Amino acid sequence: MASSRDSAPFIDSGDRSGTPLPSPRQTPSTIYQIQIALLRSQVATLETALEQEREHRQAVVDRYERLIDGK
Repeated sequence: MASSRDSAPFIDSGDRSGTPLPSPRQTPSTIYQIQIALLRSQVATLETALEQEREHRQAVVDRYERLIDGK
């Protein structure tokens, strides 16, 4: 049996829609999940950029090795 403590409290935010806001216990979890998703996206972007940079550097090394071998 759920107690009144377990339900989301109604907080008057000036919005008269009657929709209760999330409880304080739910809000941080949601915020953390959003932050984790954002950080994962940033890491993936950085990993992609790093791989592209490695490929570019390797192409430069290969080009110079071909020049040296050609002399």
